[in-house]
Amino acid sequence: MKKKKSLGPGFLDEVKKVTLKRSHFTKISTQEWIDSLIPNFNAGLAENRARSIWRITVLMVICLVIFFIIFLRLFNLQVIRGSTNRELADGNRILIKRIHAPRGVIFDRNGRILAANSPAFRLFDKGNNKARFITREEALELEVKNDPRAVDLEIDNVRTYPQGEKFAHLIGMVGEISEEQLKSENGISSGDKNYRLGDRIGQSGIEAQYEKILKGVDGGEIIEVDSKGSKLRTLRRNPPFSGKNIYLTIDAPLQEKIYSLTKETLAQTGSCCGAVLAMDPKSGQILSLLSFPSFDPNTITYAIDESAIQQIFSHPDSPILNRSIAGTYPPGSTFKIVSALSALASGKITPDTTIVDNGVMYLGTFKFTNWYFNQYGKTEGAVNLLKAIQRSNDSYFYEISRIIGENALVEWAKKLKLGGKLEIDIPGEVGGLVPTDDWKRKTLGLPWYPGDTLHMSIGQGFVLTTPLQILGITSYIASDGNLFRPQLVLTNFKPKVLISNLIDQDKIKIIKDGLEQVTKSGGTAWPFFTFPIPTAGKTGTAEYGDSKGRVHAWYTGYAPVDDPKIVMTVLIEGGGEGSSVAAPIVKEAFRWFFSPDKNNLIQDVYPQATDSGKILGE
Repeated sequence: MKKKKSLGPGFLDEVKKVTLKRSHFTKISTQEWIDSLIPNFNAGLAENRARSIWRITVLMVICLVIFFIIFLRLFNLQVIRGSTNRELADGNRILIKRIHAPRGVIFDRNGRILAANSPAFRLFDKGNNKARFITREEALELEVKNDPRAVDLEIDNVRTYPQGEKFAHLIGMVGEISEEQLKSENGISSGDKNYRLGDRIGQSGIEAQYEKILKGVDGGEIIEVDSKGSKLRTLRRNPPFSGKNIYLTIDAPLQEKIYSLTKETLAQTGSCCGAVLAMDPKSGQILSLLSFPSFDPNTITYAIDESAIQQIFSHPDSPILNRSIAGTYPPGSTFKIVSALSALASGKITPDTTIVDNGVMYLGTFKFTNWYFNQYGKTEGAVNLLKAIQRSNDSYFYEISRIIGENALVEWAKKLKLGGKLEIDIPGEVGGLVPTDDWKRKTLGLPWYPGDTLHMSIGQGFVLTTPLQILGITSYIASDGNLFRPQLVLTNFKPKVLISNLIDQDKIKIIKDGLEQVTKSGGTAWPFFTFPIPTAGKTGTAEYGDSKGRVHAWYTGYAPVDDPKIVMTVLIEGGGEGSSVAAPIVKEAFRWFFSPDKNNLIQDVYPQATDSGKILGE
């Protein structure tokens, strides 16, 4: 008998779970079967998987688009705009610093320094486009601490003027360039790229006239900086080239002598202002040029004390004004040189033409008097041309002006460069005024009266001249009818004749004889009566409508008479009579100029002076 196979107790147990007593199966849920046979089975897994594929696809597309955009941006930055961006990056990493060139040094005719340079440091503020000078200690501190501001530190030079106000109007000054000068087509810089805001540039005098020669060429260095702006190293350095030196025709010791003489006279007379010029009449070389009041150009150059600078420009006496070339004044009796020339040139007057001075001359109801009659109640009697010049006789010139007319006076005034410019080589020269009938009608709405001609003949009325123009008239006579252009720069000097051959030499000789008589006994220039060197000149006392009755003091003259080496003109505003106030300045200047001990005196004052022949040869 076969035994039955046993399926094990596990099977029976499972049968019992699903078998009913009556042999029927109970209902079991699908989920229970799934859970019992396939644990954690998810019927929607396929559907979820399909949805996930779409999501992944969309995400991949978005990523591809983003990466494509990034690629395009990188391509644009690195390829299309790569060079520009590299330049910008280098611009943040590499900086260029300017090294300012020293200006050329200015010397007088014998090598005395009139304008030089001192080393300085300038800190440039990029935000305000401004620069300010700092001390050497401040500059060193920036460098030692590796301060980021050190990259804006520039090596510069400050202009210094050893003689200060004694040469201010002649040498001029440097000052900070303005926006107008940078932009102006006709300005000092003319749009030159070598200039930028904060730079110093010649503003007046020789400094302005010869800016291009004196400036030089700036250098620079290329430096590498870190992200903080601190200097890492110098990549390249180009040294600056100094400006060229300039030698002037000026005699510095003579200028200083005249300065002290004039300043003393101004103090004695209570005058504020004046002008003095001296020149070699045979070449046009200016030996001295002064204007009062003056100013210290170092104050403006250093630009430390703003109130001091403001005071210079706002002072009521206008110390900035160069009165020697830009001040206009009635010339007084110095104009009688022009009247005498025009009378002789007209042919209506000869040296022997005589008039009788009665002290008073009437023109209709108007009275014209001679100065000698006004002051002393005396008359001169019979007066010819030589005596009229010697005594500065107003009555004589009144009468000859009636004979020759105002047109002759105007013509000769213009021939001698009055009303125009003598082309001196510093900026600021003005032309003065030679009045005419047309000018008076246009300006004042009035016709020219006969009395206007009489006033003009003695340098009064509407005529206005500069001290430089009176110097020119005197030089014309001293050099026998030749007027040379006044020049200040000795380097490559070439004399230039402005006017010549206007009148016969014999007529020039008559005027010279009359001017020589002025300085002798009986003339009006009494300070020269005992002067050891023969001189010639003309005094002038000019009314200018002052409420206090003050008059300008003029004197113009030359020496020696037979071979003139120097011609001088002095004006003291409101100073009094020319013979008493202006003439003594010229006399003492001549005494010093012709002194045999002058060279020893110069060496005492300027021990560093070099041989003049060597300087002139350079």
